[in-house]
Amino acid sequence: MTNLLDEKFSDLEQELKMTEKSKSLLRNKVLQNTVIIKKRDLKNNRAWQYNTIIVILIAAVIIFLDTQSLDTLRETANKVSYSDEIFEPTEVKMMDKVVVQDYIEFTIQSNNFGKKINPSNSGPTSSYMFNGNNGEIYLDILVTVRNTSSTELSEANDFMSIEIIYDDREEFNSFTRFERVGESKFTSLNNSIIKPLQTRVVHFLTSVPASIEKDGKPLKAVITANGEKYEYVIR
Repeated sequence: MTNLLDEKFSDLEQELKMTEKSKSLLRNKVLQNTVIIKKRDLKNNRAWQYNTIIVILIAAVIIFLDTQSLDTLRETANKVSYSDEIFEPTEVKMMDKVVVQDYIEFTIQSNNFGKKINPSNSGPTSSYMFNGNNGEIYLDILVTVRNTSSTELSEANDFMSIEIIYDDREEFNSFTRFERVGESKFTSLNNSIIKPLQTRVVHFLTSVPASIEKDGKPLKAVITANGEKYEYVIR
């Protein structure tokens, strides 16, 4: 009888131990899940904070832009940026001699619109440039360029460029045509050169809608030469 009681007591004791172990395992599992949930909540909270900051920044930019006048934004956009500074292009006028140090000297001689552009010294046998695009004409800016550097300047290497800006918003790129030295003709290919100390006559031609010629809206040319920027107001 005693042995039977001892055996039953031993079984009960083992069962109680197993119960305590199960409780312990269950408690550890609950704690582990709690930590995981807290980490997940923290991660979600950080993502929410990040998204909130982005929304605030976007709203601030929109408010800033909304407070600026359209003219102010256009004026800023048309300025030339170098590194962390912003500089206005140097304004030049027709017949000004512009000196780009140790590079070139140039003078704007004229600007003209036309479907057909002739050389400056055109004659009976002269060639011409014709704009075959429907509804478009050429804006021709005639420039004399003197090479003051020690090397040849090539038309193909964009020794100088002009961009036309219409109504402070539309931009048009130009291409060049040299006049042949001593002839009333244009060069046939864009491979002309200007030798050191030589002066050449260059046409900067821009194809633009024909309506631009007489609509009276603002029109200017932004000239780039050896990294320097100049602005020529046509009207």
